[in-house]
Amino acid sequence: MRCDIEVVFVALFAVATNLAARAEDSLPPAEAPFNATQADEFQRQWAARIGREVATTNSVGMKLRLLPPGDFTMGRTEAEFDKLLSIIDADSEMKKNRGGMVTWSMLMMPAHRVRITKPFYMGATEVTVGQFRQFIEATGYKTEAEQGLNHGKPYKGGRPLSTWRKPMAWRRPPLRQQDDEPVLHLCWNDCVEFCKWLSEKEGREYCLPTEAEWEYACRAGTTTPWHFGNYEDVDRVAHEYAWWSDGAQDKHDLPRAVAQGEPNTFGLYDMHGNMWEYVADWWHRLSYKESPLNDPTGLAVQSEKNDQRRIIRGSSFDWGRWGGDSAYRMRITQRSNQHPHMSFRVAMRIKDVEGVDAAVDPDKARRNRRRDPGADAEQVISALRASATKDKLPPELTINLGGTVNMPFALVPAGSFLMGSKQGPKDERPLHRVVISKPFYMAKYEVTQSQWEAVMGKDKRLTELASGDNDMSGPTKAMNSLSWNVCQEFIRKLKRKSPGQNVALPTEAQWEYACRAGSTTEFHFGDDASELGEYSWYQGNMIWPGQPAFRGRTFYHDVGKKKPNSFGLYDMHGGVWEWCADRYDADYYFDSPLVDPAGPDAGRFRVLRGGSWFRYSKYARSAYRRFFHPESNGDGLDSRFRMSCGHQRR
Repeated sequence: MRCDIEVVFVALFAVATNLAARAEDSLPPAEAPFNATQADEFQRQWAARIGREVATTNSVGMKLRLLPPGDFTMGRTEAEFDKLLSIIDADSEMKKNRGGMVTWSMLMMPAHRVRITKPFYMGATEVTVGQFRQFIEATGYKTEAEQGLNHGKPYKGGRPLSTWRKPMAWRRPPLRQQDDEPVLHLCWNDCVEFCKWLSEKEGREYCLPTEAEWEYACRAGTTTPWHFGNYEDVDRVAHEYAWWSDGAQDKHDLPRAVAQGEPNTFGLYDMHGNMWEYVADWWHRLSYKESPLNDPTGLAVQSEKNDQRRIIRGSSFDWGRWGGDSAYRMRITQRSNQHPHMSFRVAMRIKDVEGVDAAVDPDKARRNRRRDPGADAEQVISALRASATKDKLPPELTINLGGTVNMPFALVPAGSFLMGSKQGPKDERPLHRVVISKPFYMAKYEVTQSQWEAVMGKDKRLTELASGDNDMSGPTKAMNSLSWNVCQEFIRKLKRKSPGQNVALPTEAQWEYACRAGSTTEFHFGDDASELGEYSWYQGNMIWPGQPAFRGRTFYHDVGKKKPNSFGLYDMHGGVWEWCADRYDADYYFDSPLVDPAGPDAGRFRVLRGGSWFRYSKYARSAYRRFFHPESNGDGLDSRFRMSCGHQRR
């Protein structure tokens, strides 16, 4: 027995010794910001740790650089967003497209922390013509362009079909590329096939980098918009690093040979400009909001339109600075190849390599801690008792907007509920008790086109829709593409039509309380998303080109055609995104008040709820929160309104 104990003790001692040795030998992640000297040190330390070189050249002459594990902030920060707005407002030409630039900037947000947990190699340059030619000659592979395809279908364009062999064939004389120039006119599938071939050839794993890996590699420890500097540095130094049609460089018709400019601090060239670069991820405009902390790979499914769109990064020779910052993301169909500015660079995985531990959300425990004194708690009962009224309120009210156009409202009683969900993104937590202390009326339907014009007057957009061959206009069609600011103008005019009525957007808490209508499940009817089509217009039943239900005419939904919830409210799930009164704060639920929360006092963005007719079911859940800039009007935005009870007359 003693012998057995000694053996066990020796074994445990050996394990402990190994763990201690590993702890002493461990390297921390490269945490941004760090400078060029520190970047070099991180790379050399990790190269020594895993027994590799910082720089290596593979069998096709491709140079690769070792990137250490690291932490960085991915996306566009709110400070960068504010700076961009100030630049737009100071430029009369840019200001003409202010709304579009604001809306597109939202696709780079929210900025979020990311950890890359393992070292990997990244191509120092974009894949060149000479490197790609080796793949073609070894395999006989024909790109989709060489097969006469674009978007996966026979090309029917009016100018000559271009391929990597004869890019921009419509030029006179046709362009002839050199071997040290980036390969052009590839679709995403062609890039993946190259990586497969190179992997089999060398017995290594080559692939497209994830979007997170690409941005980490591009930033190289920097926290400025471009790896070479800030907004004020672009005109001064951008030409040393980037090849684009902007500033002192004027306009370029062609890319340049790779590695002609200065590299970033990781030793990577042309991360800004020269060629747009494919990454591995599917495109989805809401992916950042639910991005995991460690090694994100994007959503597992493509966007709702099933148009096979992938993400491209970095800008190109024929673009400029506004598409070329480290955070900027663009999308393109993965089988499109008639864009002369599409290329790629590879990532190389290191087999069985050890990296750093996964990062942990410091607020995880706090998010998972339920804030609930209980529905019968004294503070809950007291709040409801203090606001109770003896007046008997009618179950419905109607505002006449003129002629036969009315806006009906349903009574929502006072009460309490658990707000949030454990099933969604972290901004839905912690689950917390909320008291809606006063009854209020909520519009039964989303605002319709006839209601909109009755209040705001004739709308040019609706006139144009009505003249087309579509099913997108009509008196009971939901109005969409409305900014929060425009909704405020609607409210001001609506109040003039109904003097004394306290009409407003619902608070976020009122909206979720009204949506749930007493339920505690993910949807007001239960947890089964397969039933959503009975209550909602959403991705699963949307009528749009390429979708099963499409019958040749584009379609916007009519309100009130699906089943209502228990409060008599229609289309609370799906339909159109609905604005709330509140400003958005991802951490607001940590400290939001128990009684009648109205959102944070400050913030750039406003809250949207409910999902929409072309979004997945998960975005239509009762608890799902989205933020958007109040000037923005894209992605099917609409509203419904509430009226306060008991204080309708001033």
